[in-house]
Amino acid sequence: MNRNQALEFVESIDDLNKIKTLLKKVILTDSQGWQTNAQKLLSFIDKDFNAPIAFTIFAAKGNKKLPFYAFSSLALADCPGAGSCKSFCYSLKAWRYPAAFFRQLQNSLLLRNKPQVIKNAFYAIPQNKTLRLFVDGDFNSVETLRFFMDLCKARKDLNVYGYSKSWKLFLELNATGYDWPSNYLTNASSGSKHAKTGLETAFLKLPIVRGAFDAVKVDKRFIASKAYQDKTRPLSKDYRASVAKILKQDGKRGFACPGNCGNCLPKGRHACGSKDFKGITVAIGIH
Repeated sequence: MNRNQALEFVESIDDLNKIKTLLKKVILTDSQGWQTNAQKLLSFIDKDFNAPIAFTIFAAKGNKKLPFYAFSSLALADCPGAGSCKSFCYSLKAWRYPAAFFRQLQNSLLLRNKPQVIKNAFYAIPQNKTLRLFVDGDFNSVETLRFFMDLCKARKDLNVYGYSKSWKLFLELNATGYDWPSNYLTNASSGSKHAKTGLETAFLKLPIVRGAFDAVKVDKRFIASKAYQDKTRPLSKDYRASVAKILKQDGKRGFACPGNCGNCLPKGRHACGSKDFKGITVAIGIH
């Protein structure tokens, strides 16, 4: 399935019948991996999103880079605050993998059609875990934002963090006098269409916002060597020094993201989810 076909799903996200038609087209015309995963999702939809679930909703322990529980939805379809980030969005790169694409799609459809399934899966997460909310995608509405914030308050044992460009939605919910959960922390992700506006300033003042997470341009040699992925990569030290220098030149108190949340800080801690880093800009090289 190519990028244009994937974008058809994005554009049809609110039309369940159209989504089913697109899935049937993939099943009839695409390669086996895409066919198999499309069929799994179609069967789940046809059963009114009842068990068995097609794809895991909250991925357990993620991967080497992200050793936490994780939730994703379909990038672009659920990104009302997206701006310049569309040109470097890493989530779109994952679309070359059938299971990753259809997992994102499934979760976007559940948010719109049967959020109770997500709620049940959230309650099933083991106690005292760390969850990254929205690895891909973002809060698509005030209703979705309230839904997840209420879940966080119901599971105070969980440590929940994430990144968002949906600043306007947060401010709209905040204006209602909403009581934010104490166990959720988010980052002002760069590339928002609201960047450098009054919305950005107001969003950064919210109690659940840790600070900014910026994507900055770095030397191509750091990208070629994948120095941005982990402290153990060649040139990682030089890469992080370069990012820190860029932040300093911009007058920002900053921290260079090493790429791997698992060894970001000692004892498994990570800057983006730590209140100790409130107000500090965390940055990573655009890759």
